Amino acid sequence: MFNRLDPGRLSFAIESLSRWPAATVSCLSPRECDRMASLADKLVYLPATPVIGAKDAPVHQDFELNYSVPLDHPFWMLAKAFGRLASLALTQTGVEIASSDSYEINDLIVQRYPGGCKGITPHRDHLKYRMIIAILLVSGDGEFRIHKRRDESNGVVIQFNPGDLLLMGAPGVFPGFARSFHSVTAVTRVRRTIGMRYDGRIIQPEG
Repeated sequence: MFNRLDPGRLSFAIESLSRWPAATVSCLSPRECDRMASLADKLVYLPATPVIGAKDAPVHQDFELNYSVPLDHPFWMLAKAFGRLASLALTQTGVEIASSDSYEINDLIVQRYPGGCKGITPHRDHLKYRMIIAILLVSGDGEFRIHKRRDESNGVVIQFNPGDLLLMGAPGVFPGFARSFHSVTAVTRVRRTIGMRYDGRIIQPEG
């Protein structure tokens, strides 16, 4: 698990979020990706709601998701392992984490984008997600883009390949941090991702 994730590179990627909206680091071997893809396909998926958001700022979605991964599933073990590494990297990077706000992955979503799907139009993740949003790509292709505005159609493509972990900053990571709009398009082969986030509204258990 995470046999390619170098702690130094993770710290560097997090530090770079003070200057760039997203960064990627190599994380899984091809063999591990195949295992994760197999585990992902054993989950039960629901179609994403086609249109979400406000009427004047709709977000169009065309993919499948599972937002109820069992707590004893290997994906949660993977998420907790990443959370520990990320928490240490945040400290080493100098991010000041409030005593009441320890970074721990407590929100997990698995998404599957069939080949030919439309993906998701430019959007920002909810304000409840704090410090780092991590997306692990385990299979497929597609274009992950960062946009300056919701109505910007092109944006900048972030190089993001199977086995890579993409990091985006979220509120609390650096002073004055602004959330980025991002999208996924041009999927031709089944794209499977594991999204790992810290929801600051969820009270962490003691002990």
